[in-house]
Amino acid sequence: MKIRHCALLLLAALFASCGTDSTQSPSANPPALSAQLGGRYAQSIRIEEGQFTATGPGQEVVLTFAAQGMVNVKQFELRLEIEPAHALAFEGSSFAATQPFLTPPLSIELTEEGLWRTGGASITQTKKGDDTLGALTLRTGDGFDAGMQVQVRVAFFSLGPSFSDRDFYTAADLNMGVMINGG
Repeated sequence: MKIRHCALLLLAALFASCGTDSTQSPSANPPALSAQLGGRYAQSIRIEEGQFTATGPGQEVVLTFAAQGMVNVKQFELRLEIEPAHALAFEGSSFAATQPFLTPPLSIELTEEGLWRTGGASITQTKKGDDTLGALTLRTGDGFDAGMQVQVRVAFFSLGPSFSDRDFYTAADLNMGVMINGG
């Protein structure tokens, strides 16, 4: 009887260790600086290499977004997940699109889901080839210190010739972002 009980416990432990862990921490699958898109309107998107560090409140960290292999692009949208959210100051942050794209007067908006939403649109010209989309300037919050790590993950990206004709990519499609003070 003891052998059967031990065998059942061993089997239970084995089954419990199989499968996938859907609650992985961000460090278990760290975001990359680029993603292959495989869509109709661009081949890839990337965040340009940079200094993603800050040591205190009120400092700026700049993320420059670029796309490669663009075809007939007049609009794009980015939604970002910030963790921990309080580490960055929404009010002091901004996005500046690169010509021919224009940025709305409020260059970043906060969605109901707590994502930071930004983007750009061109009124007259379509974009082709490889080029910068724009620069996101993040300002660190009041409680920020040198030991704090902040994950900025691209939760959503879309681009195309119009609002109704775009390719859409989710966080799972992209696995893209940066870790401020990540080492």
